[in-house]
Amino acid sequence: MSTIEISSASKHFGPTPVLDGVNLSVAEGSMTAILGSSGSGKTTLLRIIAGFEHLDAGSLSIDGIIMDDTNTVVHAQHRGIGYVPQDGALFPHLSAAGNVGFGLPRHDRSRALDYLEMVGLGGFADRRPHELSGGQQQRVALARALAVRPRVVLLDEPFSSLDASLRLSVRRDVARILSETGTTSIVVTHDQDEALSMADQVAVLSGGRVLALSTPRGLYTSPPNEAAAAHLGEINVLQARLENDIAHSVLGELALTAEAASGSGVVMVRAEQVRLHDHSVPASVAARVVQFDFYGHDALVHLALETEPDVAIVARVDGGSAARAGDATWLTVEGSAVVLAE
Repeated sequence: MSTIEISSASKHFGPTPVLDGVNLSVAEGSMTAILGSSGSGKTTLLRIIAGFEHLDAGSLSIDGIIMDDTNTVVHAQHRGIGYVPQDGALFPHLSAAGNVGFGLPRHDRSRALDYLEMVGLGGFADRRPHELSGGQQQRVALARALAVRPRVVLLDEPFSSLDASLRLSVRRDVARILSETGTTSIVVTHDQDEALSMADQVAVLSGGRVLALSTPRGLYTSPPNEAAAAHLGEINVLQARLENDIAHSVLGELALTAEAASGSGVVMVRAEQVRLHDHSVPASVAARVVQFDFYGHDALVHLALETEPDVAIVARVDGGSAARAGDATWLTVEGSAVVLAE
């Protein structure tokens, strides 16, 4: 188990900045998720930690020992890091046991069977990668990373190639194994569900900068800015007049999560806080359904306010709802709004 400290990390590819002053601390034995869209710099950051790329400025240390700065670079093979790439990258000519034991000394390769047992594949030691499912291949890749007893395990979007039902079960297994072994780990992902369900802390990365860093619950309920909030689900951002712990907005008077200085401001209400009613209820706001997106377990309803038709509102409702474009409805907000930094 190890701690990781990244300070003012910057990286350019040609004239293009990919990382711009990134600061990140990862506690011993914890899992951090780096959440961002394509091109945000998250994979580059992971590759720098692994030693596959090097910093242009800033520093990276593990357990207080400098791995990369302007004066020192410790090569990848000497960092004690396990790396699980997106596609598993198993050797097709080796069995599952052969893949897991590849990085072990010859006299110690029997340990490969122990690690296959750990990831629930004890009976698959002799199978080649093409004889394994996608989820099984990813677990073999994890076993291979753990077998060398690394200080840190890095996972680069390890579930993105799996189908939806398999993705959930495999990520649960991986999170459980990493927790049980007490391994310090970092996973990069563009999937908010993965980040929120697996990690002890989440860093939202955009344009090579950390927009927010907090616990999953803290980041979801109290994001510091609109960009960070939007990475974690559909939101409604509203101009408002703030007065102590109340925001006066187009959705009516909204309670705030914390008192704010009086004046104009911007507040956020998540889509699942917006409630739809078949007829007018006290303090509700009239609206009309513009679009209804059905996802089975739930649905997104896009709405226009009758009094402010240019203000778009989105609500997340139960999948059993049957709203249709053109339907009249009335809106209320459950819970409190969050004041965002402008």
